[in-house]
Amino acid sequence: MLQLAIVLITAALVGLDQLTKWLATTFLQSGGQVVVWDGVFSFRYTVNTGAAWSMFDGQSWLLIGVTSVMVIGLMVVLLSGRFRKHKMANVGAVLVVAGGIGNLIDRLCYGYVVDFIKFDFMDFPIFNVADIFVVLGAVTLFVYFVFIYSDKSDSKIGSKNQAEEEEMPSGNNDDQTDVGNDGDEA
Repeated sequence: MLQLAIVLITAALVGLDQLTKWLATTFLQSGGQVVVWDGVFSFRYTVNTGAAWSMFDGQSWLLIGVTSVMVIGLMVVLLSGRFRKHKMANVGAVLVVAGGIGNLIDRLCYGYVVDFIKFDFMDFPIFNVADIFVVLGAVTLFVYFVFIYSDKSDSKIGSKNQAEEEEMPSGNNDDQTDVGNDGDEA
């Protein structure tokens, strides 16, 4: 059931990203700009053949390869159920995967990524919904694995040791003699 939810939520987020990019292409590609908050935030169409701040500009195949490996790796982990009980890890990974797939679709179909969200009050790259998913997911995963997660709860070694402890006598067994008493009874 968790795997189905992961797939459906990922698909919905990718759909949302692609819808917003279609809207940006349809209504903003001609050079228009929609000011949402004057001097702070606007929508403006642009394309990016690189990553953030145009790093790796023109190296789409490298970005496609890295993104594909990341998406496949995270999906394998998500669908394996390894972190079934770790909702925060699942949410973070789903966000990263959805954002990765959203931008991967653009790179494969067009050779570039459609960006349209712009902060006007500072010099910051124009970005898109998939980028938001990736950043929120990465921050969520970072916070989870650095500050919350403990490998002891999922470790196979830990599970084996716990099972062995349950089988061993607890030390409060009546059949054992009290070694510390030295036979002196009052």
